[in-house]
Amino acid sequence: MTLSTAQEVVMSDDVITEYATGRLSPAKHIIVACQSEIAESVAQRVAFQEEIAASMIEDVGSQSLSPLFMGKVLAALPAQEEKPSVEQEDPAGGLAPKSLRYMLGHGLKELKWKSLVPGVAVHDILGDRKTKDGDRLYLLRAKGGMRMPDHSHTGEEWTLILTGSYRIGEKRFSRGDLHIEDETEMHAPHIDEGEDCICLVMTQGPLKMQGWLPKVVQKVVGI
Repeated sequence: MTLSTAQEVVMSDDVITEYATGRLSPAKHIIVACQSEIAESVAQRVAFQEEIAASMIEDVGSQSLSPLFMGKVLAALPAQEEKPSVEQEDPAGGLAPKSLRYMLGHGLKELKWKSLVPGVAVHDILGDRKTKDGDRLYLLRAKGGMRMPDHSHTGEEWTLILTGSYRIGEKRFSRGDLHIEDETEMHAPHIDEGEDCICLVMTQGPLKMQGWLPKVVQKVVGI
């Protein structure tokens, strides 16, 4: 079987525009910022939209844009004594984008993961597993070779791959790809053998599991 690449899944121009003008939620804004750091095509689209936004401000001085990302995100984050320089090298080989390292205060190597089930662990960033409304942001690590259970979502799910890769049907997602699903789609990612897959994930409410056993496990771990 020949796998197609995830480059077919392209972020809409509307999302890029909302990012450039600061209208995305903090969770979505962080994902776009991180993807633009590791995917050149996205960086070019973001730069183009930011130039347009800047021109709008110059041409219409009285037009007010919504507050940009940093203020909203910093207000949502727990207080930390000290933030590292965004230029600090990541101990995991630069796999964490600078925006993510700035938020975490370190790279991926020092993360304190919380195991959910064997082979799957999470690290909450904004919100937590009990969040019912609003966008939740977290890191997910899945062991190479495992298959995630069939599930859909409450609202949207955005998944930015940082390490490893996974497949859904004939489509493969790897580092720098952004996989977007909504409540209408049922899927079960199959993690490729070898390297663990670490993803930055935004969800809008609990997952909708299929099958009695995944549903029982979901009640226990709360995802």
